[in-house]
Amino acid sequence: MVKTMSIERLEVFASSFARLRQKVVWRYVGEKPAGLGNNTKLLAWLPQNDLLAHPKTRAFITHAGSNGMYEALHHGVPMVCLPLFSDQPANAARVVARGLGVKLDFSTVTSDQLYQAILHVVTNTSYQETAARLSRLDHDQPQSPMERAVWWIEHVIKHGRLPHLRARAVELPWYQYYLLDVAAFLLTVCAAVLGTVWYSCSFICGKICCKSGAKLKSQ
Repeated sequence: MVKTMSIERLEVFASSFARLRQKVVWRYVGEKPAGLGNNTKLLAWLPQNDLLAHPKTRAFITHAGSNGMYEALHHGVPMVCLPLFSDQPANAARVVARGLGVKLDFSTVTSDQLYQAILHVVTNTSYQETAARLSRLDHDQPQSPMERAVWWIEHVIKHGRLPHLRARAVELPWYQYYLLDVAAFLLTVCAAVLGTVWYSCSFICGKICCKSGAKLKSQ
C-alpha cells in the first residue's frame, strides 16, 4: 500500500530492530537503511502467512490490515500495530481491546517507543496466551474448509440442480446484471440536475444583463 518510507521513519524502524535479540524479517523495498542491524533481513517479498505459521514467530509488526490481522489471529501471533488509514485504526483498536497486541502512531513513534513495544509484546506472556486462546477458537470448527467444500459439491451432485441454491443474479437480464439500468438512471438524474442549474444560471444572467442594458440606455 505504501511504496516508500521517509528516511526518518526508516531509521526509526531499523534502529529499533537492531536492538532486539530476536531475528527480524522485514518486508521492505528501497534503499538499505544506514542503521540496519545484523539481525535484520530485508526482503522485497515474503510469504507472510507461512512466516506467521512458523512456531518460532514471536510477534508481527503490521499496519493492521484485515488480511494480516486475521492471519496473525489464526496462527496465534501477537501484534504491534502501526495503522495508517482506512479500516486499519479500527482493526488496531480491536487488537488492543482483545489483548492481542499494542498500538502505536506510525508518524510520531520513536525508536525507543517501538523497541519497548516490541519487547513488551514478546516478553509479556499474557499476549502469547491470549493469541493462543483466540487461535484455538478460530480453529475450532465442525469441519475444515476443504471438508465443507467437498460436502457441498457432493450434495449438489447427489440431489441434482437444486434451484433454491442458485443465486438470483444468474437469472437477471444482462442489463440488470451489469447494473446498466441503475447507471442510466443516475446519469439521467445528473443530466437533469446539471441542465436545470445551467438553465437557471443562463436565465438569471440574461435578466441581469437586460436590466443593466436598460439602465445604461436610460442614463
